[in-house]
Amino acid sequence: MSFLINPSFEGKDDHWARINLANATTLDFDPVHGVSAKSGSVFLTLRSSVPSGSVGQDVVTPQGLTSISAFAWVRAGLDGPVSGTLAIWQLDTDPDRAMPAPFIAGNEWTLVTSTLDFPNPAASKTIRIEIYVNEANKGLLIDSVNAF
Repeated sequence: MSFLINPSFEGKDDHWARINLANATTLDFDPVHGVSAKSGSVFLTLRSSVPSGSVGQDVVTPQGLTSISAFAWVRAGLDGPVSGTLAIWQLDTDPDRAMPAPFIAGNEWTLVTSTLDFPNPAASKTIRIEIYVNEANKGLLIDSVNAF
């Protein structure tokens, strides 16, 4: 079972937030002509007026985990291929630890994955699953984001 709430965006932006460059980033849930959701009936279109805008969700994991993995289905909007990054952040370390997984999304849904190992499995951890759109003014379609 995923640690994330609303992983397929059926509840629109419920539990999801614009994070990096939030004022330049938009979240859109309107249908895109000719594109079906990978799961359910809704997907997110992430767009930013500057590179590296992002959307994400923070969760606290239970004790005993030795790693966390995340995956997301991504594809380009109608404006062509777009680069992005799926990142897992461990927020309760100094400095924060990240495991980025860069990708280029094309015209088909593509699975992107990332895994972050924990040096101290005994403690619970605050984790952020974050997806960045690395190109300005291009749509990145996102569906079924999960962490386990």
